[in-house]
Amino acid sequence: MKPLLIMLLVWSSHLLAAQQTHIVLDSIHSNVLHESRTFRVYLPKEIIDKKQKQAQYPVLYVLDGDDNYLAISGMMHYLTEVNGNRIFPKMIVVFINNTNRTRDLTPYRVNASAMLPKAMADVTGGAEAFTQVIEKEIIPHINAKYPTSPYRALIGHSFGGIFALSVLQKHPDLFDDYIVIDPSLWYDNGRFSNTVLQTIQAGKRRNKSLFIGLANTTNEPNLNKVLVSKAAFSVHEKSILRFCQKLSHSKSMPFSYQYYPYDDHGSVPFVGAYDGLRNIFRAHQLSYYEVVNPNFDPEKRINSYYKNLSAKLKTPLEISPSELEYFDMFYSINQDKRGQQKLRAYYKKLYPLKYEKYISK
Repeated sequence: MKPLLIMLLVWSSHLLAAQQTHIVLDSIHSNVLHESRTFRVYLPKEIIDKKQKQAQYPVLYVLDGDDNYLAISGMMHYLTEVNGNRIFPKMIVVFINNTNRTRDLTPYRVNASAMLPKAMADVTGGAEAFTQVIEKEIIPHINAKYPTSPYRALIGHSFGGIFALSVLQKHPDLFDDYIVIDPSLWYDNGRFSNTVLQTIQAGKRRNKSLFIGLANTTNEPNLNKVLVSKAAFSVHEKSILRFCQKLSHSKSMPFSYQYYPYDDHGSVPFVGAYDGLRNIFRAHQLSYYEVVNPNFDPEKRINSYYKNLSAKLKTPLEISPSELEYFDMFYSINQDKRGQQKLRAYYKKLYPLKYEKYISK
């Protein structure tokens, strides 16, 4: 067992080192809150290596940064950099660390309740100030220092989830897409939830999207039993479920939610972030395996993909020579010479010098 353990430890250290090279620690001094705010910034490898393949990159902002940066940066790295993956576009990810979590992430001051101890209730209500920190201080700093596009998305869990909904309610244009995971919609006995719901239903946010992940925190076998549960803590799950059911009937903005029967409040952030991002970019997928389809037209399909993704991310994107060569490899594996000829003609049209060098190998 010792050799296996040593091998696993060595592998883990290499993995952690690889992740750390993609992550930089950054900070600002906030004039709004009169304190230092730190955040980790995950950068695509091509930025680190000074070999950018695009001028600008979309930005994902993640609350509770200390808890989430390893998991989400690892997921982002694997699904954008490894094995030809393009499940997500390459993104800059900003993980915002906490100083006073309850203060910053709650929308307004409330009294203590069964769900909120007095010590926490006494510091609630700082979400609007924290929104100003993000909007007026963190985002401008990130935009000035890193090659960002105007596209932004936000992920929040628990109190971070109601913070994200508060931003969507009061400052909807601050982000393009919102991923909200197991939010504390019991807050203020459901009054906050109701005002957010009314605001969303009354407005038109067709150019935004909202995804909500719902954990199983009542240990009930199905959602119907959740709604009739008498357990004290069931108010958490019931409040989210009712919010989602009501919003599902509204056509005010693109909305979807996912229930996770095998995840609780603590485990749901990882899978919720993954599904939330998949939901955002579901319509923007391009796989090398599409070459097995005899109707696949490489030039038409690739042009369409990059045109639509460029519009979504608010920055011009185009396929790189290395990606075209990856497609070429898949055509070879599939033994489709006719399709391969079409792809190579497209490659030559886009990058004639690189094509000649590639084809002469």
